[in-house]
Amino acid sequence: GADPAAASTGSPGRDAPKSSTWATRIASKPANMLIFFTMANVLLYLDRGAIASAGVNGSLDTRTCVPVAHCELRNNTCALLPDSPADVKCSMQGSPRHGFQGDFNLDGAQDGWLQSMFLVGLLVASPCFAFAAKSKDNIRLCGLGLVLWSTAVVCCGFTFDFWSLAICRTFVGIGEAALITIVPNFIDTCAPSGQKTKWLAVFCVAIPSGTALGYAYGGLVAWLLHWRFAFFIEGVMMLPLMCFAFLVPISTLDYWPKHKGGAQSPQQSLEPQGFSKYVSGAATALRDMRLILSNRVYVLGAVGYCVYSAMMGVYAYWGPKAGQAMYPDVAKYGSADTVFGLVTVVAGIIGTMLGGFLLDRAGVSVAASLLLCAVMTLCGCVIMIFTLFLCHTVEMFILAFTVGLILIFSIQGPINIVAMWTTPYILRPFACALYTVSIHVFGDVPSAPIAGMVHDKFYAKYNQTKDKALSDDLAWRRTLELATYVGVLSVVFWAVGFVSQYFWPKKVVGEDEGKGAEYQTLGGEDGSNGRV
Repeated sequence: GADPAAASTGSPGRDAPKSSTWATRIASKPANMLIFFTMANVLLYLDRGAIASAGVNGSLDTRTCVPVAHCELRNNTCALLPDSPADVKCSMQGSPRHGFQGDFNLDGAQDGWLQSMFLVGLLVASPCFAFAAKSKDNIRLCGLGLVLWSTAVVCCGFTFDFWSLAICRTFVGIGEAALITIVPNFIDTCAPSGQKTKWLAVFCVAIPSGTALGYAYGGLVAWLLHWRFAFFIEGVMMLPLMCFAFLVPISTLDYWPKHKGGAQSPQQSLEPQGFSKYVSGAATALRDMRLILSNRVYVLGAVGYCVYSAMMGVYAYWGPKAGQAMYPDVAKYGSADTVFGLVTVVAGIIGTMLGGFLLDRAGVSVAASLLLCAVMTLCGCVIMIFTLFLCHTVEMFILAFTVGLILIFSIQGPINIVAMWTTPYILRPFACALYTVSIHVFGDVPSAPIAGMVHDKFYAKYNQTKDKALSDDLAWRRTLELATYVGVLSVVFWAVGFVSQYFWPKKVVGEDEGKGAEYQTLGGEDGSNGRV
């Protein structure tokens, strides 16, 4: 057999031919793998933005002829009602049905459930990929996830009704789960000392930037071709990254800990097989979960993140459509998708990097991360409320909304620090997966369809005037207002977590301190408990 030392050091041996390929040469540097993961993450979030864009998502018929007392829609044009004054001029507001909502005739709740079905697939698969990451090749797992994602995305373009699209979106979520559960631990493990938050910020920048690009991309493709082509093109764009993931064996990467998906150890060869293996795996997962949830700060951080995600789920999925309804004159800048996308990418990049910068200046710790999350979210939510009711022009809206998003997006890096530094090292992928599951189950999975139903209720209430455009405007403002109030609740949980960690810090320990080096604790980069 090959010399393990040769394989780990890059010396000649059985793995030497593999290490000479272009893929392994690129992957030999951790920074290059960060670029690979970030590019894949951008495409994942581009899909999230595309399906939420006004062009791909579309709308039902909201056309209204004003003034409503004297005008009506007749044969797709505005005409005067009988006995109306001749000097009255009719004009049309709103838009005809378009996108998959128009093609499939979906109401607000059904439209929101499409986002929820995607997240159901994500949350179901996340623990599975996290558990597999303890013993399987992490990069190949990412490749498998990207194959599932690409296949499901292309299938979205062939759907014909609500249920076919919902099933495809579920499998898109399953494919995405691989990347988001494995990468945070890769960054925490392989990033140079003192640069972990910077690396995490770079990866997290893909969230707002990818979503923003998706808004603009979806609107452009729907306008030039058809909303279905947005999904076809996404699947093709992921192909190079998907192939790369299968060309890089993790055993050739010296900087990646070999117990994370490396070769099978003697202990692993003695593990139970068959049905007993699954029973043992379930028992291990439950033990790991109990150990992770025993840390009150981890739990408080997760609950706050759930509430925060409920708010962000509403803004992310309904934002472009709501913006177009509230500010129809946004069309002078292109489209709501383009403007909302540009605002999101600028705010996301600045906000994510700002969060990492402030955390580094304050000193990276669990307590500092929680305090930063609480303060920035509170300030951002206050500005959002101001934006909804005091900004009467699209220019004022764009400026204030950008500032609010910068503050809200700044928590992306710090909240991941809370998830990882309150759990033992080897359980960090599982801890991140639990965060992912919880924020979707209790956050943006229910919030998107609930917001759709709330909007429909407000719309029915305000539409007694028969002015569809104005009713849609008021309904979206009230819906986003309620979503922002929900986001303020996250500040309470993070503030309690900060107080708990700062004054009564709990050392992160394993289930049994006397057994198993893999459960030895790391509360921070230096092994501290994460207190400021």
